[in-house]
Amino acid sequence: MPNIILILADDFGVEGVNAYGGEYYTPNIDRLSREGTRFDNAHAMPLCSPSRVRLMTGQDNHRNYEAFGYLAPGQRTFANVLKDAGYATGIVGKWQLMGNGFDGRVGITPEAAGFDEYYLWQLRALDRHGSRYWGPTRVSNNGTKINEEGFGPDLDASFAVDFIHRNKDRPFFLYYSMVLVHNPFVPTPDSMQAKGDKNRFAAMVTYMDKEVGDVMDALRREGLDKNTVVIFTGDNGTNRAITTMRDGVPVQGGKGTPTINGTHVPLIAWAPGRVPVGKVSAALFDFADFLPTFAEIGGRAVKPGTIDGVSQWSVMQGKAKTARETIFQHYAPAWVFEPARFAFDAEWKLYGDGRFVHMNPLSGVETEVDAVRAGGEAAKHKARLARVMATANDGPLDSTRYPWCVKQDSKSPTLPATVAGCAHMPQGEE
Repeated sequence: MPNIILILADDFGVEGVNAYGGEYYTPNIDRLSREGTRFDNAHAMPLCSPSRVRLMTGQDNHRNYEAFGYLAPGQRTFANVLKDAGYATGIVGKWQLMGNGFDGRVGITPEAAGFDEYYLWQLRALDRHGSRYWGPTRVSNNGTKINEEGFGPDLDASFAVDFIHRNKDRPFFLYYSMVLVHNPFVPTPDSMQAKGDKNRFAAMVTYMDKEVGDVMDALRREGLDKNTVVIFTGDNGTNRAITTMRDGVPVQGGKGTPTINGTHVPLIAWAPGRVPVGKVSAALFDFADFLPTFAEIGGRAVKPGTIDGVSQWSVMQGKAKTARETIFQHYAPAWVFEPARFAFDAEWKLYGDGRFVHMNPLSGVETEVDAVRAGGEAAKHKARLARVMATANDGPLDSTRYPWCVKQDSKSPTLPATVAGCAHMPQGEE
């Protein structure tokens, strides 16, 4: 059984990687792309907690997403599956699934989610306000809150490298849930003089890439590079305050928005001898596909009907062109954006309110289309997406289903009127 490492960058859309045409310096991720397969149509949920729930359980959000920062106890995750298959399992970085601190819910623990070891920021609701960056707060395996010195991402990278070393003689699964490059935009140890959000963001991207390189160096040093599957991706679109040049086109970050810039993320699969070198795949990849993909890599069967994702392992190996034709998302973010439901393929999207758009995957612009007048391919795509929407069986999409989202109060006058609910969530914690 090959080792598996999933590296998940925080708030990092597809336009952030140089290999995808982005303007930032990302040599280590670019090398993964050259030596592996780059997916051009990978999609997360538009926000971090919905994405984490989806990728860990393989289920659409309408099945098990109940509140921001929360995954209910009793859920079966990809770590549970791989632990049952005999893998040592570890997670480092961001958790944000044990509760949000304002509705009393207590979510799943890393142990119950299948992880043998952890070193995490934002584990418990009460730990939410500890630093992810300078003077970081982390929680270790024994549940002890640790106030560390130095730069948090460096400590996370050290844990990841040490986990690889200690488990080199047995199959392991490492979920490296990075805290970079989420705001606040801060100087890194390599960019202490950087000024302004854009410059600091660029430096944070390069520092994140450096720590991807640390993991890859550890694999080569331990002689594990020929028996490890590495996947790099991002958890949602880039922060909306950041505009990035991609192949000469300005792309505004779409984090939180139910648009292509909110969901379109980089995804690179690397596994020498298993995954084709230098390939670019147009196949759709949904975050719900991680669990069944990892299960197949680990030689485990997934019980039919328990998940909504499909295995992408044959696509990663170059044995199949695609594993799915469409993606459906039920998005209930709760405090900044109103809920939305939509279905899409590589170019076309149908929203629950009836809007039908053509998506430009380079710029992220969505152009509304009258399918009746357009006819031809547009009409065919809309009809197919309408069938997906009609058969999703995802229940109501209104505030009565999410009572934890309360009305905005006068203490948050700066939020727009459409941002009704959960306005007391501190900005930057999403």
